Amino acid sequence: MKKIIALALASVLFVTSSICVFAADEVSSVQSPTPKEIMEKLEKLEKENAELRKSVSDLTKAVQANRGGGGGGSSKPSAPSSGGNYVNFGGTMTYQGGKIEINGGKSNVTFTIKAPAGGTITSANSLAGKVGGNLLSCIETSSPGVAFRTAKVNFYLAGVQPGDNIAAYQAQNGNWVQLPVVEIRQDHVVVNMSRHGSIAFIRVPVMASITQ
Repeated sequence: MKKIIALALASVLFVTSSICVFAADEVSSVQSPTPKEIMEKLEKLEKENAELRKSVSDLTKAVQANRGGGGGGSSKPSAPSSGGNYVNFGGTMTYQGGKIEINGGKSNVTFTIKAPAGGTITSANSLAGKVGGNLLSCIETSSPGVAFRTAKVNFYLAGVQPGDNIAAYQAQNGNWVQLPVVEIRQDHVVVNMSRHGSIAFIRVPVMASITQ
């Protein structure tokens, strides 16, 4: 990855220097272009230079994110980022894309999710340690204007593989209560819920059953 960044930086320097070389070549050319043509070409080179600089910035961010991702619950950040309808928890993206079954029937409802408070994250990490698992993500759900008795919810959870044992726990009245996980497939965990609250997704060696 360092080689890739170095190569990208070298490209930026090459393009920058090319602007000067181009200007010199244009001056010495037998068929001199018009000032307008020179400006258009210079603007094009400047645009390419800006794009390369952005690529370097994106690569740097990707390397930093890669170094911060993975690992068990204790290595997760205490303040995951959220925006739109997703949560980025230590490099693991979680979101809810709708098509929730409400009270046993199909609906167009989409749950809104966000990152929970730091104290909840700390508690979820502690829970993961007690069940011998790794905390993959921790989110808080809501659905303004929509009430339900039961909800079958499909959560996108990046990195989940078929055959993984994923336990879902919801914070209820100061305790962590295990929720029924009805399906686990590539990047998805389907959970049955009866209320909103903070949910911790934990990868465990075997399906755990515990109430904290």
